[in-house]
Amino acid sequence: MTSKTLYGKTTVTVGEFEFELEPTLAAVRKIEQRFGGLRPALDGLGSLSVDAVSHVIVAGANLSPKEAKEVPEAVFAAGVADVTAQVVPFVVALLNPSDAKPEEESGNVKKTRASKAQ
Repeated sequence: MTSKTLYGKTTVTVGEFEFELEPTLAAVRKIEQRFGGLRPALDGLGSLSVDAVSHVIVAGANLSPKEAKEVPEAVFAAGVADVTAQVVPFVVALLNPSDAKPEEESGNVKKTRASKAQ
C-alpha cells in the first residue's frame, strides 16, 4: 500500500477503501482539537494507534459520522503500520500546506510590477 500525493491531496488505500485526504483548515482544526496540535498528532501516529490514524483519515477526508464508523475496523484489518505510513505525509503536508500545492494554486507565484516605459 502506498499513498499518492497530488496537488496537496493524499490518496490513502485502506483495504478495499480509498480515501482522498485534502489539506484544509477544517481538517487541521479537527486534528488539532483531537490531539492538541499537529506535532502531537504526529506523535500519536508514531505510536501506531488505530484510533489516531483513523481520526486523521476521517478529518482529512471530511467523512460524516456514519462514514467514520467503518474506518477504525478497516485500518485494523489493513494493518495499522501500513496505513500509518500513508497518513504521515498528509499530516506533514499540513504543517506547510502551500508547499504541497502547485505555484498557481498556492498564491506563491511571483508577481512583478511592469516598469513604465519613458
